Amino acid sequence: MQLRDLPRARGLPLLGHTLAWLRDPIGTPVRLHAALGDVFVHHILSARPVVFAHPEALGQIFADAGEHLSTAAGWRPFFGRLLPGGLLLRDHADHRHHRELMQSAFATPALREHVRVMNERVPALLDALRGRPRILAVPTFRRVTLDLAGILFLGAELGPELAALTRAFEELAHGVGAVVPWALPGTALRRAVAARARLVAWLRALVARRRAAPSSDLLGLLCQAVDADGRRFTDDEIVDHTLFMWMAAHDTTTGTLAMIAYELARGPAWQDRLRAEGARLGDALPYDRMHEAREAEWVIHEALRLYPPVGSLPRRTLRPCELGGVRLPANTPLRASVLLAQRHPDFWSSPHAFDPERFADGRAEHRRHRHAFRPFGGGAHACMGMRFAALQIKAVLHPLLRRYRLELPAGYRLRLRPTPSFRPADDLPLVLVPLGGRG
Repeated sequence: MQLRDLPRARGLPLLGHTLAWLRDPIGTPVRLHAALGDVFVHHILSARPVVFAHPEALGQIFADAGEHLSTAAGWRPFFGRLLPGGLLLRDHADHRHHRELMQSAFATPALREHVRVMNERVPALLDALRGRPRILAVPTFRRVTLDLAGILFLGAELGPELAALTRAFEELAHGVGAVVPWALPGTALRRAVAARARLVAWLRALVARRRAAPSSDLLGLLCQAVDADGRRFTDDEIVDHTLFMWMAAHDTTTGTLAMIAYELARGPAWQDRLRAEGARLGDALPYDRMHEAREAEWVIHEALRLYPPVGSLPRRTLRPCELGGVRLPANTPLRASVLLAQRHPDFWSSPHAFDPERFADGRAEHRRHRHAFRPFGGGAHACMGMRFAALQIKAVLHPLLRRYRLELPAGYRLRLRPTPSFRPADDLPLVLVPLGGRG
Protein backbone atom coordinates (compact mmCIF):
# COMPACT_ATOMS: atom_id res chain seq x y z
CA MET A 1 0.00 0.00 0.00
CA GLN A 2 1.18 3.52 -0.78
CA LEU A 3 0.91 6.55 1.49
CA ARG A 4 -1.71 8.11 -0.79
CA ASP A 5 -3.97 5.06 -0.35
CA LEU A 6 -4.30 5.35 3.43
CA PRO A 7 -7.60 6.43 4.98
CA ARG A 8 -7.49 9.96 6.33
CA ALA A 9 -9.15 11.67 9.27
CA ARG A 10 -9.74 15.13 7.85
CA GLY A 11 -11.92 16.79 10.46
CA LEU A 12 -12.32 20.58 10.41
CA PRO A 13 -10.68 22.80 7.77
CA LEU A 14 -7.15 23.79 8.87
CA LEU A 15 -7.62 22.34 12.37
CA GLY A 16 -8.48 18.73 11.51
CA HIS A 17 -9.24 16.87 14.75
CA THR A 18 -7.21 19.22 16.98
CA LEU A 19 -10.19 20.60 18.94
CA ALA A 20 -11.74 17.16 19.34
CA TRP A 21 -8.42 15.79 20.58
CA LEU A 22 -7.98 18.60 23.10
CA ARG A 23 -11.49 17.95 24.44
CA ASP A 24 -11.16 14.17 24.46
CA PRO A 25 -7.52 13.07 23.98
CA ILE A 26 -8.27 9.37 24.41
CA GLY A 27 -11.73 8.98 22.93
CA THR A 28 -10.83 10.84 19.73
CA PRO A 29 -8.01 8.54 18.57
CA VAL A 30 -9.94 5.47 19.77
CA ARG A 31 -12.91 6.45 17.58
CA LEU A 32 -10.64 7.17 14.61
CA HIS A 33 -9.00 3.77 15.02
CA ALA A 34 -12.40 2.05 15.08
CA ALA A 35 -13.49 3.89 11.94
CA LEU A 36 -10.27 3.86 9.90
CA GLY A 37 -8.32 0.77 10.95
CA ASP A 38 -4.81 0.07 12.17
CA VAL A 39 -3.06 2.58 9.87
CA PHE A 40 -4.42 6.02 9.04
CA VAL A 41 -3.37 9.62 8.49
CA HIS A 42 -4.31 11.94 11.31
CA HIS A 43 -4.62 15.74 11.09
CA ILE A 44 -3.77 17.27 14.46
CA LEU A 45 -2.33 20.71 15.08
CA SER A 46 -0.14 21.43 12.04
CA ALA A 47 0.92 17.81 11.55
CA ARG A 48 -0.50 15.02 9.39
CA PRO A 49 1.34 11.94 10.62
CA VAL A 50 0.74 8.32 9.69
CA VAL A 51 -0.62 6.63 12.81
CA PHE A 52 0.20 2.95 13.43
CA ALA A 53 -2.02 1.21 16.00
CA HIS A 54 -1.18 -2.49 15.62
CA PRO A 55 1.45 -3.97 17.99
CA GLU A 56 3.23 -5.65 15.04
CA ALA A 57 3.83 -2.28 13.38
CA LEU A 58 5.00 -0.83 16.68
CA GLY A 59 7.57 -3.61 16.89
CA GLN A 60 8.89 -2.71 13.44
CA ILE A 61 9.15 0.95 14.40
CA PHE A 62 10.95 0.18 17.67
CA ALA A 63 13.39 -2.20 15.95
CA ASP A 64 14.08 0.25 13.09
CA ALA A 65 16.01 -2.34 11.08
CA GLY A 66 18.32 -0.48 8.73
CA GLU A 67 18.03 2.77 10.74
CA HIS A 68 15.43 4.26 8.41
CA LEU A 69 13.77 6.33 11.13
CA SER A 70 14.76 9.41 13.11
CA THR A 71 13.55 9.67 16.68
CA ALA A 72 15.22 13.06 17.05
CA ALA A 73 13.35 14.52 14.07
CA GLY A 74 10.11 13.15 15.47
CA TRP A 75 10.56 14.72 18.89
CA ARG A 76 12.25 17.98 17.86
CA PRO A 77 8.99 19.89 17.30
CA PHE A 78 8.01 19.09 20.89
CA PHE A 79 11.29 19.12 22.83
CA GLY A 80 13.79 20.82 20.54
CA ARG A 81 13.64 24.25 22.11
CA LEU A 82 13.03 23.30 25.72
CA LEU A 83 14.82 19.98 26.24
CA PRO A 84 17.60 19.83 23.62
CA GLY A 85 20.34 17.27 23.96
CA GLY A 86 18.26 14.63 25.76
CA LEU A 87 18.36 11.02 24.61
CA LEU A 88 15.18 11.38 22.56
CA LEU A 89 16.86 14.16 20.58
CA ARG A 90 19.68 11.85 19.50
CA ASP A 91 19.80 9.11 16.86
CA HIS A 92 21.67 5.89 16.18
CA ALA A 93 25.43 5.95 17.00
CA ASP A 94 25.24 9.28 18.83
CA HIS A 95 22.29 8.00 20.88
CA ARG A 96 24.08 4.74 21.70
CA HIS A 97 27.16 6.63 22.92
CA HIS A 98 25.19 8.88 25.26
CA ARG A 99 22.94 6.08 26.51
CA GLU A 100 25.96 3.90 27.34
CA LEU A 101 27.41 6.66 29.49
CA MET A 102 24.15 7.00 31.40
CA GLN A 103 23.47 3.29 32.07
CA SER A 104 25.12 3.19 35.49
CA ALA A 105 22.62 5.70 36.88
CA PHE A 106 19.84 3.12 36.51
CA ALA A 107 21.73 -0.09 37.26
CA THR A 108 20.60 -2.31 40.13
CA PRO A 109 22.99 -0.88 42.78
CA ALA A 110 21.73 2.62 42.05
CA LEU A 111 18.08 1.51 42.10
CA ARG A 112 18.60 -0.30 45.41
CA GLU A 113 19.92 2.91 46.95
CA HIS A 114 17.08 4.91 45.37
CA VAL A 115 14.49 2.68 47.06
CA ARG A 116 16.24 3.02 50.42
CA VAL A 117 16.07 6.83 50.18
CA MET A 118 12.44 6.74 49.03
CA ASN A 119 11.44 4.58 52.00
CA GLU A 120 13.13 7.08 54.32
CA ARG A 121 11.55 10.21 52.89
CA VAL A 122 8.12 9.36 51.50
CA PRO A 123 6.31 8.54 54.78
CA ALA A 124 7.09 11.96 56.27
CA LEU A 125 5.98 13.70 53.07
CA LEU A 126 2.66 11.83 53.22
CA ASP A 127 2.19 12.39 56.96
CA ALA A 128 2.40 16.12 56.26
CA LEU A 129 -0.90 15.81 54.37
CA ARG A 130 -2.85 14.99 57.55
CA GLY A 131 -5.28 17.71 58.43
CA ARG A 132 -5.86 18.51 54.75
CA PRO A 133 -9.14 16.76 53.96
CA ARG A 134 -8.92 17.64 50.28
CA ILE A 135 -5.86 17.97 48.07
CA LEU A 136 -5.12 18.49 44.41
CA ALA A 137 -3.45 15.23 43.46
CA VAL A 138 -1.21 16.42 40.61
CA PRO A 139 0.63 19.25 42.41
CA THR A 140 0.78 17.19 45.61
CA PHE A 141 2.40 14.22 43.89
CA ARG A 142 4.62 16.61 41.93
CA ARG A 143 6.03 18.04 45.16
CA VAL A 144 6.73 14.52 46.44
CA THR A 145 8.46 13.40 43.24
CA LEU A 146 10.47 16.62 42.95
CA ASP A 147 11.65 16.25 46.53
CA LEU A 148 12.77 12.71 45.76
CA ALA A 149 14.38 13.78 42.48
CA GLY A 150 16.37 16.42 44.30
CA ILE A 151 18.00 13.79 46.50
CA LEU A 152 18.21 10.90 44.04
CA PHE A 153 19.19 12.80 40.90
CA LEU A 154 20.97 15.83 42.28
CA GLY A 155 22.08 14.86 45.77
CA ALA A 156 20.59 18.15 46.93
CA GLU A 157 18.08 19.02 49.63
CA LEU A 158 15.80 21.31 47.68
CA GLY A 159 14.26 22.74 50.84
CA PRO A 160 13.24 26.37 50.35
CA GLU A 161 14.08 26.10 46.65
CA LEU A 162 11.43 23.43 46.10
CA ALA A 163 8.57 25.89 45.54
CA ALA A 164 10.47 27.86 42.90
CA LEU A 165 11.71 24.72 41.17
CA THR A 166 8.20 23.26 41.19
CA ARG A 167 6.85 26.38 39.49
CA ALA A 168 9.66 26.24 36.92
CA PHE A 169 8.94 22.59 36.15
CA GLU A 170 5.21 23.26 35.85
CA GLU A 171 5.93 26.04 33.34
CA LEU A 172 8.40 23.84 31.47
CA ALA A 173 5.88 20.97 31.29
CA HIS A 174 3.13 23.28 30.04
CA GLY A 175 5.51 24.59 27.37
CA VAL A 176 6.37 21.09 26.17
CA GLY A 177 2.66 20.48 25.66
CA ALA A 178 1.85 23.97 24.34
CA VAL A 179 -0.65 24.18 21.50
CA VAL A 180 0.72 27.54 20.27
CA PRO A 181 4.19 26.67 18.85
CA TRP A 182 5.65 30.20 19.05
CA ALA A 183 7.19 31.88 22.10
CA LEU A 184 4.96 34.94 21.89
CA PRO A 185 4.47 37.18 24.94
CA GLY A 186 1.95 35.65 27.31
CA THR A 187 2.15 32.13 25.80
CA ALA A 188 2.96 28.91 27.62
CA LEU A 189 6.01 28.44 25.41
CA ARG A 190 7.37 31.88 26.32
CA ARG A 191 7.01 31.11 30.02
CA ALA A 192 8.61 27.70 29.50
CA VAL A 193 11.65 29.20 27.77
CA ALA A 194 12.18 31.52 30.75
CA ALA A 195 11.68 28.61 33.17
CA ARG A 196 14.25 26.55 31.31
CA ALA A 197 16.78 29.37 31.59
CA ARG A 198 16.30 29.47 35.38
CA LEU A 199 16.66 25.70 35.70
CA VAL A 200 19.76 25.59 33.48
CA ALA A 201 21.46 28.33 35.51
CA TRP A 202 20.68 26.46 38.73
CA LEU A 203 22.00 23.17 37.32
CA ARG A 204 25.20 24.73 35.94
CA ALA A 205 26.16 25.91 39.40
CA LEU A 206 25.45 22.43 40.78
CA VAL A 207 27.52 20.74 38.04
CA ALA A 208 30.50 22.89 38.99
CA ARG A 209 30.21 21.72 42.60
CA ARG A 210 29.85 18.06 41.53
CA ARG A 211 32.95 18.28 39.34
CA ALA A 212 34.87 19.43 42.40
CA ALA A 213 33.32 16.93 44.81
CA PRO A 214 32.10 13.69 43.16
CA SER A 215 28.89 12.09 44.45
CA SER A 216 26.82 8.94 43.85
CA ASP A 217 23.62 10.65 42.67
CA LEU A 218 22.64 10.83 38.99
CA LEU A 219 24.35 14.17 38.49
CA GLY A 220 27.52 12.94 40.17
CA LEU A 221 27.55 9.76 38.08
CA LEU A 222 27.17 11.79 34.87
CA CYS A 223 30.05 14.02 35.94
CA GLN A 224 32.24 10.95 36.40
CA ALA A 225 31.05 8.85 33.45
CA VAL A 226 33.71 7.74 30.95
CA ASP A 227 33.17 5.64 27.83
CA ALA A 228 35.47 2.95 26.41
CA ASP A 229 37.48 5.61 24.58
CA GLY A 230 37.94 7.77 27.65
CA ARG A 231 35.43 10.42 26.58
CA ARG A 232 33.40 12.31 29.16
CA PHE A 233 30.27 14.42 29.01
CA THR A 234 30.71 18.16 28.64
CA ASP A 235 29.05 20.46 31.17
CA ASP A 236 26.40 21.38 28.58
CA GLU A 237 25.65 17.70 27.91
CA ILE A 238 25.36 16.98 31.64
CA VAL A 239 22.91 19.85 32.10
CA ASP A 240 20.85 18.72 29.09
CA HIS A 241 20.69 15.09 30.21
CA THR A 242 19.98 15.93 33.84
CA LEU A 243 17.20 18.35 32.96
CA PHE A 244 15.62 15.87 30.55
CA MET A 245 15.78 12.92 32.93
CA TRP A 246 14.64 15.03 35.88
CA MET A 247 11.70 16.30 33.88
CA ALA A 248 10.79 12.90 32.42
CA ALA A 249 11.09 11.01 35.72
CA HIS A 250 8.99 13.34 37.83
CA ASP A 251 6.40 14.00 35.11
CA THR A 252 5.84 10.31 34.37
CA THR A 253 5.50 9.39 38.03
CA THR A 254 3.30 12.37 38.87
CA GLY A 255 0.86 11.67 36.03
CA THR A 256 0.68 7.93 36.68
CA LEU A 257 0.14 8.39 40.43
CA ALA A 258 -2.69 10.82 39.70
CA MET A 259 -4.41 8.38 37.35
CA ILE A 260 -3.95 5.50 39.81
CA ALA A 261 -5.47 7.66 42.55
CA TYR A 262 -8.44 8.43 40.31
CA GLU A 263 -9.08 4.78 39.45
CA LEU A 264 -8.68 3.61 43.06
CA ALA A 265 -10.91 6.38 44.41
CA ARG A 266 -13.72 5.47 42.02
CA GLY A 267 -13.13 1.73 42.48
CA PRO A 268 -12.74 1.21 46.25
CA ALA A 269 -12.65 -2.59 45.94
CA TRP A 270 -9.21 -2.38 44.36
CA GLN A 271 -8.13 0.17 46.93
CA ASP A 272 -9.10 -2.27 49.67
CA ARG A 273 -7.22 -5.09 47.96
CA LEU A 274 -4.01 -3.07 47.78
CA ARG A 275 -4.42 -1.96 51.38
CA ALA A 276 -4.79 -5.59 52.48
CA GLU A 277 -1.72 -6.54 50.44
CA GLY A 278 0.20 -3.66 52.02
CA ALA A 279 -0.81 -4.76 55.51
CA ARG A 280 0.62 -8.22 54.81
CA LEU A 281 3.89 -6.76 53.53
CA GLY A 282 4.48 -4.29 56.37
CA ASP A 283 5.46 -0.64 56.68
CA ALA A 284 8.14 -0.36 54.01
CA LEU A 285 9.19 -2.32 50.95
CA PRO A 286 12.95 -2.63 50.48
CA TYR A 287 14.23 -3.16 46.94
CA ASP A 288 14.43 -6.94 47.30
CA ARG A 289 10.76 -7.17 48.38
CA MET A 290 9.24 -4.76 45.86
CA HIS A 291 8.26 -7.70 43.64
CA GLU A 292 6.04 -9.08 46.43
CA ALA A 293 3.53 -6.26 45.90
CA ARG A 294 2.02 -8.17 42.99
CA GLU A 295 -1.47 -6.68 43.02
CA ALA A 296 -0.03 -3.17 43.28
CA GLU A 297 2.01 -4.00 40.20
CA TRP A 298 -1.13 -5.07 38.33
CA VAL A 299 -2.78 -1.76 39.21
CA ILE A 300 0.26 0.23 38.11
CA HIS A 301 0.43 -1.67 34.82
CA GLU A 302 -3.28 -1.18 34.20
CA ALA A 303 -2.99 2.57 34.78
CA LEU A 304 -0.01 2.68 32.41
CA ARG A 305 -2.00 0.69 29.85
CA LEU A 306 -5.02 2.98 29.93
CA TYR A 307 -3.05 6.23 30.36
CA PRO A 308 0.47 5.70 28.97
CA PRO A 309 3.01 8.42 29.81
CA VAL A 310 3.19 9.27 26.10
CA GLY A 311 0.21 8.29 23.96
CA SER A 312 2.07 8.13 20.66
CA LEU A 313 5.78 8.10 19.90
CA PRO A 314 6.81 10.29 16.96
CA ARG A 315 9.31 9.36 14.28
CA ARG A 316 10.21 10.69 10.82
CA THR A 317 11.51 8.60 7.93
CA LEU A 318 15.06 9.35 6.79
CA ARG A 319 14.69 7.40 3.56
CA PRO A 320 11.96 5.37 1.82
CA CYS A 321 10.92 2.32 3.82
CA GLU A 322 7.99 -0.02 4.47
CA LEU A 323 6.20 -0.22 7.82
CA GLY A 324 3.01 -2.09 8.61
CA GLY A 325 2.60 -2.95 4.95
CA VAL A 326 2.75 0.72 3.87
CA ARG A 327 5.44 2.21 1.64
CA LEU A 328 6.54 5.52 3.12
CA PRO A 329 8.65 8.10 1.29
CA ALA A 330 11.51 9.94 2.99
CA ASN A 331 10.59 12.72 5.43
CA THR A 332 7.22 11.20 6.36
CA PRO A 333 6.06 11.94 9.93
CA LEU A 334 4.60 8.96 11.77
CA ARG A 335 3.34 7.96 15.20
CA ALA A 336 3.65 4.64 16.98
CA SER A 337 0.40 4.80 18.96
CA VAL A 338 1.08 3.12 22.28
CA LEU A 339 -2.35 4.26 23.43
CA LEU A 340 -4.18 2.42 20.62
CA ALA A 341 -2.02 -0.71 20.80
CA GLN A 342 -2.71 -0.92 24.53
CA ARG A 343 -6.46 -0.61 23.91
CA HIS A 344 -6.51 -2.77 20.77
CA PRO A 345 -9.61 -5.00 20.89
CA ASP A 346 -7.76 -7.88 19.21
CA PHE A 347 -5.44 -8.20 22.22
CA TRP A 348 -7.32 -6.85 25.24
CA SER A 349 -10.69 -7.92 26.63
CA SER A 350 -12.98 -4.96 27.41
CA PRO A 351 -10.03 -2.78 26.41
CA HIS A 352 -11.33 0.50 27.89
CA ALA A 353 -12.22 -0.92 31.32
CA PHE A 354 -9.99 -0.67 34.39
CA ASP A 355 -9.27 -4.34 35.11
CA PRO A 356 -5.88 -4.95 36.76
CA GLU A 357 -6.40 -8.72 36.91
CA ARG A 358 -5.75 -8.87 33.16
CA PHE A 359 -2.03 -8.80 34.19
CA ALA A 360 -2.36 -11.78 36.54
CA ASP A 361 -0.56 -14.96 35.46
CA GLY A 362 -3.84 -16.75 34.78
CA ARG A 363 -4.84 -14.20 32.11
CA ALA A 364 -1.64 -12.42 31.09
CA GLU A 365 -3.30 -10.42 28.33
CA HIS A 366 -0.11 -8.36 28.01
CA ARG A 367 1.64 -11.46 26.67
CA ARG A 368 -0.70 -11.92 23.71
CA HIS A 369 1.74 -9.85 21.64
CA ARG A 370 5.18 -8.73 22.77
CA HIS A 371 4.44 -5.14 21.72
CA ALA A 372 0.82 -4.91 22.93
CA PHE A 373 2.00 -3.41 26.24
CA ARG A 374 4.77 -0.86 25.76
CA PRO A 375 4.01 2.11 28.04
CA PHE A 376 7.68 3.11 28.04
CA GLY A 377 8.34 2.50 24.36
CA GLY A 378 10.68 -0.14 22.99
CA GLY A 379 13.87 -0.79 21.12
CA ALA A 380 16.94 1.43 21.41
CA HIS A 381 14.83 4.32 22.70
CA ALA A 382 12.93 2.43 25.40
CA CYS A 383 12.84 4.63 28.49
CA MET A 384 15.95 4.10 30.62
CA GLY A 385 14.04 5.06 33.74
CA MET A 386 11.17 2.58 33.43
CA ARG A 387 12.31 0.45 36.37
CA PHE A 388 12.99 3.55 38.44
CA ALA A 389 9.49 4.89 37.68
CA ALA A 390 7.79 1.63 38.67
CA LEU A 391 9.76 1.46 41.93
CA GLN A 392 9.00 5.07 42.78
CA ILE A 393 5.27 4.63 42.16
CA LYS A 394 5.22 1.61 44.48
CA ALA A 395 7.26 3.48 47.09
CA VAL A 396 4.61 6.21 47.18
CA LEU A 397 1.49 4.09 46.70
CA HIS A 398 2.32 1.57 49.45
CA PRO A 399 2.52 4.07 52.37
CA LEU A 400 -0.20 6.31 50.88
CA LEU A 401 -2.85 3.58 51.07
CA ARG A 402 -1.74 2.55 54.56
CA ARG A 403 -2.43 6.11 55.75
CA TYR A 404 -5.47 7.28 53.79
CA ARG A 405 -8.62 6.17 52.05
CA LEU A 406 -8.93 7.97 48.71
CA GLU A 407 -12.29 9.40 47.65
CA LEU A 408 -13.52 11.62 44.84
CA PRO A 409 -15.74 14.66 45.47
CA ALA A 410 -19.42 13.95 44.97
CA GLY A 411 -20.43 14.07 41.31
CA TYR A 412 -16.84 14.25 40.06
CA ARG A 413 -16.31 13.75 36.31
CA LEU A 414 -12.86 13.25 34.85
CA ARG A 415 -11.60 15.48 32.07
CA LEU A 416 -8.12 14.73 30.76
CA ARG A 417 -5.39 17.01 29.54
CA PRO A 418 -3.36 15.35 26.76
CA THR A 419 0.07 16.91 27.19
CA PRO A 420 2.80 16.40 28.17
CA SER A 421 1.16 13.20 29.42
CA PHE A 422 -2.40 12.16 30.25
CA ARG A 423 -3.58 13.66 33.52
CA PRO A 424 -6.69 15.28 35.01
CA ALA A 425 -7.20 18.75 33.55
CA ASP A 426 -8.34 20.02 36.98
CA ASP A 427 -5.36 18.41 38.80
CA LEU A 428 -7.79 15.89 40.40
CA PRO A 429 -9.38 17.09 43.64
CA LEU A 430 -8.98 14.17 46.02
CA VAL A 431 -10.48 13.56 49.47
CA LEU A 432 -8.06 11.99 51.96
CA VAL A 433 -9.69 10.12 54.83
CA PRO A 434 -7.04 9.31 57.50
CA LEU A 435 -7.06 5.68 58.58
CA GLY A 436 -5.31 6.23 61.87
CA GLY A 437 -1.71 5.20 62.30
CA ARG A 438 -0.69 3.43 59.14
CA GLY A 439 -3.87 1.62 58.24
